Amino acid sequence: MKYILLLLAIGVFQVSAVNWALLVSGSNAFYNYRHQADVCHSYKTLIRNGYSPENVIVFAYDDIAQNRQNIYKGAIYNQPNKDGFSENVYDGCVIDYTKTDVNPTNFLNVLKGNYDHLPDGHKFINSTREDNIFVYFSDHGSPGLIAFPTSYLYEQELIETFQYMYENDRYNKLVFYLETCESGSMFVNLPTNHRIYALSAANPYESSWGTYCPPDDIVNGKSLGTCLGDEFSVTFLENVDLGDFSQSLQEHFEFIRDHTLKSNVMQWGDVSFASDTIKEFFWGRRFQEKRKMCPKDAFFMNEENVSKWDSRDNKLLFYQNRYNQTGDLEDFIELEKEIKSRAYFDTIFGELQQSLKLTGDYHFALNQNCLKSVIETFEDKCTKLTDYGLKYVKLFGEMCDSTNLLQIQLNMIVSTLCMTE
Repeated sequence: MKYILLLLAIGVFQVSAVNWALLVSGSNAFYNYRHQADVCHSYKTLIRNGYSPENVIVFAYDDIAQNRQNIYKGAIYNQPNKDGFSENVYDGCVIDYTKTDVNPTNFLNVLKGNYDHLPDGHKFINSTREDNIFVYFSDHGSPGLIAFPTSYLYEQELIETFQYMYENDRYNKLVFYLETCESGSMFVNLPTNHRIYALSAANPYESSWGTYCPPDDIVNGKSLGTCLGDEFSVTFLENVDLGDFSQSLQEHFEFIRDHTLKSNVMQWGDVSFASDTIKEFFWGRRFQEKRKMCPKDAFFMNEENVSKWDSRDNKLLFYQNRYNQTGDLEDFIELEKEIKSRAYFDTIFGELQQSLKLTGDYHFALNQNCLKSVIETFEDKCTKLTDYGLKYVKLFGEMCDSTNLLQIQLNMIVSTLCMTE
């Protein structure tokens, strides 16, 4: 008995490790269809691979499946089916956080396991030092931030959360796949010795791209009129769906990098465990016997000739395509609104760049408090940053880090600039 108690005291008898997953679509509106399609596809892949549903947490605004613009009500597709099967990834996709609950505060508290700061009854990652965590996020971004429907998560906040998780033994190893424009900027300060490994869909200064876009968005003989997925996401998900779990994280990265053609996939953080197989993160440990292999010919692998749209231009192309197809006045009005919105951002930020003699080159904001304050001032005095407008956040970063102006002066410049328009 004493021997057993001693073993327990030194931790020889430990609770079986489990895998956790946090899957996030940070956008809303039908023209952003691809983000929720990516996330529901990833959910179904993990469940198919033996994850316990209790250990998979999903954030999605959930306004796509029943959207009036969706020709297949109650369905979301992440792949076309020109020659075969296309799965309704919304069927069985359990979404835990919807609408206004899809926000940075809830996201960070789920990661930290701060259940007392979350809406009653909502799931969180209740992990230990023995558990692996997989995080996947698909949305829009810019240098130093990633977007949620009504707010932003800043790089500093994410890194501080990782530090908290590391210091409080919240994981064994953590893998984070990020699909946004300038996604690499979120990991430039990621420690290389904290057992956190990340892939970004793009480097810190370029767009990510949608794929299976019109005219390659055909499901059951009909065009959905939107990109069904994102290039980086579709590439990694379709590869995992093939069921080759002998791949290492390094080999998986190289495959994704070589088959993501429109942006530069990058590797960040702690690569000391890149030799681990992807099975450690994409296959549920408790339910491995339930894994069902998927036929390789059931997937329409991302190819060079498949239509792809720059994420920054997605809304414009979406309404151009819809109007060309329907000639509908409502689509024309939305197209005109987007054209005017883009012109507004071009003008405002062109004047800002000229007045402060900013270079306009990629600039990662080291002063994130300043960046956050300037963005809040802009959105209060001017307008909400759109998917297109986010491309100019680099100018705010340059303002904060490369000028001698005080914060109050920078905010005043932004306010004055907007009032002249």
